[in-house]
Amino acid sequence: KPDHIAIEEFTYALPEERIAKHPMEGRDKSKLLLYRNKTIESTLFRNVSEILNNNDQLFFNTTRVIQARLFFRKESGALIEIFILRPENPSDYQQAFSSTTAVEFVCMVGNAKKWKEGSLSLETGDITLKASLLKKENEKYIIRFEWNKAMTSFAEILDELGQTPIP
Repeated sequence: KPDHIAIEEFTYALPEERIAKHPMEGRDKSKLLLYRNKTIESTLFRNVSEILNNNDQLFFNTTRVIQARLFFRKESGALIEIFILRPENPSDYQQAFSSTTAVEFVCMVGNAKKWKEGSLSLETGDITLKASLLKKENEKYIIRFEWNKAMTSFAEILDELGQTPIP
């Protein structure tokens, strides 16, 4: 559960230029770490067929990163970042992301001191997303999200308006 993560355990120096922000053009040129005979080797993903044996199993991770970062601009010009952590109402992930009506999520809020009350709006094309601050619990916030596009799921709203979290 995100509430029990000690962020200090994951803090380390990572230069900006070492962060992959987009997939490689030639994805088979991606690096592949190979652990064999208690040693780690570096190779390229294109060599995977030479590495695998007949009895090996290959598992594909088909999960997607949720575009859970939303950037709102207040009328004053202040930028507020909302990072979605987990659903609150409905509390089930599938129900929350497939919902076509308002949802509530536990979130982290960047620049929260500039957002004391009221709602924020984010617009693009024919979609308007409204975020309302319901309550604060320690450093987590319960935020209600509503949108104007009927029959559009919250997952579709995030795909359209959200941004991918970068480490």
